[in-house]
Amino acid sequence: MACLGVIKIAMATAPATLDIPKNPTMRREWISYQLRLRGLCYRELARREGVSHQSLSAAALGGGSRHLQETIAAALDLFPQAIWPELYDAEGNRLGRIRDPNRTTPRRRRNDENTAAA
Repeated sequence: MACLGVIKIAMATAPATLDIPKNPTMRREWISYQLRLRGLCYRELARREGVSHQSLSAAALGGGSRHLQETIAAALDLFPQAIWPELYDAEGNRLGRIRDPNRTTPRRRRNDENTAAA
């Protein structure tokens, strides 16, 4: 495997656990550990998907691409709902992104005939 630091002998005897942490940072580390148990890593999965390992790591935190979260879940033989339950409703449907209506950043101005283009 292309993953650095993988010691297959020691990890082959380590048990996999389904006690998935709720904290996003701890969950990302749990995912990383589970991937290593299977002889994989973020870089290897990213290479297979044609994306950066940073994108895959962001997806493991619960952000980023839904497709990459599904890729991670498939590599762990789990459903995405089991890993990121906060992103799904009771029926298993993915929740949409909720944006605060009182957002703090102003909307970007568009160029129109009254403003000079840079």
